[in-house]
Amino acid sequence: MPLRFMALAFQLCLHSFVMTALKTTLVSALALAMLGGSAVPVHAQSMMKEDKMMAPTGAMAKGSFRKAEAPVSGSFQIKKEAGKQVLVLSSDFKTNDMAPDLKVIFSPSATPLASTKAPAFPLKAGSYTILASLKSAAGAQSYVIPASIDLSKQGSVLIWCKKFNATMAWAPLKP
Repeated sequence: MPLRFMALAFQLCLHSFVMTALKTTLVSALALAMLGGSAVPVHAQSMMKEDKMMAPTGAMAKGSFRKAEAPVSGSFQIKKEAGKQVLVLSSDFKTNDMAPDLKVIFSPSATPLASTKAPAFPLKAGSYTILASLKSAAGAQSYVIPASIDLSKQGSVLIWCKKFNATMAWAPLKP
């Protein structure tokens, strides 16, 4: 019986300590917010500034590829290089290397698979714009985006098999 009582007393003390700490933290954060301050410690703010300085500059859009018909890995970013818009696939990009006639395409929809069905996720003619043939099923690669493709009217980038009208992978365009 005394051991059970000690355990209960410990739990009550721990609960009281946690509630006091939580209350103090919330009151401090609320006071800072009312004064226009930040709840982020000064050393953390300086670290965040350093991260921003180290981040790649000029990325207009970026995202991670998602599986459609085939497993996929990797990401992309769209950035300006020498005054041109360039789509850059990451070094860890990988899709089905057995699929023929793969293309990099844009769709005006941010959710291009919503209007199609598995397993192939076929696309309707005219619902996409072909950027280029995929250079490789794996690895870093880049594609110059011609001025005729208005990125403000595009919602996603896809890896698509033209021969079988099958979408391998897709990613929404996010600024």
